[in-house]
Amino acid sequence: MTVDDAAELLDEETHFLSPKRAGQANRVYRGLREAITSGTIPLGTILDSSRDLEGGYRVDRHVVAAALRGLAREGLVHLHHLGARVVDIPIQAAIKQTPEFVERAMRQRLADGLYQPGTFLPRTSTIAREFGLAAPAFRSAIQPLVYGGYLVGSVNPRGTLVTFDVAEVQPEELLTPAASRPRQIPHTQQYAAFGESKTLSDWTGDHRCAVAYSVLYRRLVASGWDFQRALTRPLLL
Repeated sequence: MTVDDAAELLDEETHFLSPKRAGQANRVYRGLREAITSGTIPLGTILDSSRDLEGGYRVDRHVVAAALRGLAREGLVHLHHLGARVVDIPIQAAIKQTPEFVERAMRQRLADGLYQPGTFLPRTSTIAREFGLAAPAFRSAIQPLVYGGYLVGSVNPRGTLVTFDVAEVQPEELLTPAASRPRQIPHTQQYAAFGESKTLSDWTGDHRCAVAYSVLYRRLVASGWDFQRALTRPLLL
């Protein structure tokens, strides 16, 4: 397969670049596209944006980022904090758009370490485009991961945070959707900590409680944490 000279990045992927740098981004995009589709770059390869791409193509990180967004739009790579990973299996667009597929794919990426604890996911609009979804539909699809305490959504102004809970569970637990489904329990049930027993609402009003109500509830109900541990962990951890 030869490079498709007609392949171009979308205007929204290059609008922040000067005409010269937009041309560079298209060059990088077409070069990587050819290498991936021809098998020169094997499936599953991690493309390090700073070490491999910026140096190899002699361009800056904004040019590389635009090229990778174009490849992600085509479903050729998954974006992550280091750069991108070439997809293992081509995926039909209709399947990619189902909430179940998006949830499983995001769980796999977390288990594989593509999104590291304490870092932020790529922009919601960018990652949603990988799955052929609008941003609201993508946010809805990853809600089970928010309920499970693996992601914290809407952390302004950065976006969606990967919590350190991801590093504290086994991959098989992370990959099991049922593991993050909330169990319904009475809000008035009492929990003991510091030698005292209070309801969840009472504890979140206590000055010693380091987390918000929603986070404390999610940790106890969805993740089955020990109450003392759930109560005293910092909000974003």
